[in-house]
Amino acid sequence: MEVRVLTCPFCGAPISRKSNLCEHCGHEYMISSFSSLSKMGRSDINKYANAYTDALKNNPNDPSLNQSIGVCYIGLGVYDRALSYFEKIIDANPRESFGYFAAAISILGGKSAFIANKKDVDRAINYMNAALMIEESGLYHYFMAYLKYDYYKRKYLKVEPNFEYHLDNAKRSISDEDKASLFELLKTDIPIEIKI
Repeated sequence: MEVRVLTCPFCGAPISRKSNLCEHCGHEYMISSFSSLSKMGRSDINKYANAYTDALKNNPNDPSLNQSIGVCYIGLGVYDRALSYFEKIIDANPRESFGYFAAAISILGGKSAFIANKKDVDRAINYMNAALMIEESGLYHYFMAYLKYDYYKRKYLKVEPNFEYHLDNAKRSISDEDKASLFELLKTDIPIEIKI
């Protein structure tokens, strides 16, 4: 995949296609994961989002740019815009799980599943089902456990498979760092009932 950002969003220097790090300032120029956001302040995330917006004018369907700007918009709390970019990624490459995962986070819009409306929670669950069909991930199962616990179990509604099923699957391969990062993105606390 060729990167189409011509200058580093952080320092403005010309980029090299040799690595994902700017040779001048040492910063990543393509933000492709949520973990990259934890090292950045809001003004830096804004700077990156603006650079990606400019680059997307010439390359509107570039999956790397769409993913990068979507990640930035989640970091900025602009969930509706983030969702539109992740849905573009899903349309362009429905066999990549990350787009479904990020879209599900975007759908919740920084609210707990408990206070979200059922339509949004079910839509997030559908995206996560798609992500899990592509990739069995402890993180994805943990997110599903949260969705099903916080919305369905807490409201005494039945859903199959239930949150315990996903929690058992998550236990096999999720780190404490992944759990903390997920709930930082969701802007809510980890319910005691799903702490593992």
